[in-house]
Amino acid sequence: MLSNKSLMAACAIAFCCNVALMVLFVKYNSGEKCYITIDEHQTVSNIMPDDFLSIGIDTSEIEHYNKIDFTKPRLRQLAAALAPARVRLGGTMSDRLIFSENDIVASCDHCPKDPHSKSVCPAVRKLCKHKYLPFFIMTGKKWSDVNEFCKATKTKLLFPMNVLLRDDHGWNDQNARELLEYSKSKHFDVDWQLGNEPNSFEHVFNLSLTPEVLAHDFQKLRKLLNHSGYKHSLLVGPDTTRPQSKRPYCLEYMREFLGNGSKTINAVTWHQYYLNSRTAKLEDFWNPDTFNLLKQQIEAMRNHTKKYRHMPMWLTETSSSYGGGAPGLSNSFAGSPLWLDKLGLAATYNITTVVRQSFIGGNYSLIDKELEPLPDWWLSVLYKKLVGNKVLHVDCKCSRFQRMYAHCANKKYTNDTTAITVFAVNLEMAKARFLLNGTALHGDNLIIDEFILSAPSNNRQSRTMLLNGWPLYYESALPDLEPVHLKYGNHISMPPFSMAFWVIKNTSIKACA
Repeated sequence: MLSNKSLMAACAIAFCCNVALMVLFVKYNSGEKCYITIDEHQTVSNIMPDDFLSIGIDTSEIEHYNKIDFTKPRLRQLAAALAPARVRLGGTMSDRLIFSENDIVASCDHCPKDPHSKSVCPAVRKLCKHKYLPFFIMTGKKWSDVNEFCKATKTKLLFPMNVLLRDDHGWNDQNARELLEYSKSKHFDVDWQLGNEPNSFEHVFNLSLTPEVLAHDFQKLRKLLNHSGYKHSLLVGPDTTRPQSKRPYCLEYMREFLGNGSKTINAVTWHQYYLNSRTAKLEDFWNPDTFNLLKQQIEAMRNHTKKYRHMPMWLTETSSSYGGGAPGLSNSFAGSPLWLDKLGLAATYNITTVVRQSFIGGNYSLIDKELEPLPDWWLSVLYKKLVGNKVLHVDCKCSRFQRMYAHCANKKYTNDTTAITVFAVNLEMAKARFLLNGTALHGDNLIIDEFILSAPSNNRQSRTMLLNGWPLYYESALPDLEPVHLKYGNHISMPPFSMAFWVIKNTSIKACA
């Protein structure tokens, strides 16, 4: 038996433990109340196309034929769930790619001639001037596989031509002509680019290409497309890197390119990443300062291209961290808030296409090598399901750890023409509670469909996504992503370290009709 002193000590310890647990419970659940204001007299700020959320596959993934089997039904199902979308086949290796209708084994020391691919050996010789850099040959079969994949999944291929096939007269289009001739004979529907991150060529390839020369090359490609049966295909560029305060050359390159080539292209394109995959840490992925980098970069790019603000702007390659993605971070729940916030912020700033790097391949992929969906795939599917094209204005008075956006609801989800979709991220270990205000919202008749996304046990590096507390699994078909139905309330909330979508029905907003 315990002595009186031992009993009192045990009781004191138990009391202290209970108090500590109570403090933790209160801190965990009683987050500061935030205020959301949505007014009924709104004008739609921007309208996004249906393929706003798009996907990329790195060209290196087709360098070795056994990496991706584009004919696999499951791969096609996973891509089709994100349609309509663009599929950009790009990356650094697109400027080391040579097209050959037939399978040719070539090296810098030996290149067999092929009557159907007259441009291959001259192209090999051009790229072999830099022997320390690899090149590879994309066959007609592989090109057909990619195009048939896009057709089957109702996506549109976006492909950058190799701009480093050059001679004394600039870009040599002989290999491009063969690719276009082959593509037209197969009735492939493709939009085009020329080069990948040309402002970084000196760093990557130890050679430089001025924006004026690149603009001239784009003019040459546009004429070639017009005369090769691709007059109506888009040509977009120049695909520069993200703006950085310490490296203003990106903005200068973009401005000078547009000064010489803006009439040739259909959209202004650039790439964006937040972090370095080799040095990024978990807390970097959940730091509001990291989230703010995108806003700063978009504003910098907009400010330096004001003269061309009438032109669409795209992010043609973007993810959380460059260099293939941070293992255990970019491909886990840890990277999902950055992805959702990017979609919200890009739409707010009228970035009309956002190409996620990547659909498959690397540590920032949406699906893994076993074709299992990762958290950002589920997030992308839910975004496509719930979020409509029209961008609305929402005031969210809360801390810097909560970020929120609003669109008209996707009409395929609900036939309520007054419905809106609000989506948000909560970046702190505390519950976020929101009071719904504004003339558009009437608490006595609101009906809200709630979708809360979180990680098991708040393990932010989990590769499992929870929807309203239940784990999401993909078997042979996309499961029904069912909401929790909230009625007659004017409060919504989200747990610590989570994301949420709320489809709010019976508003008095007329702009969504």
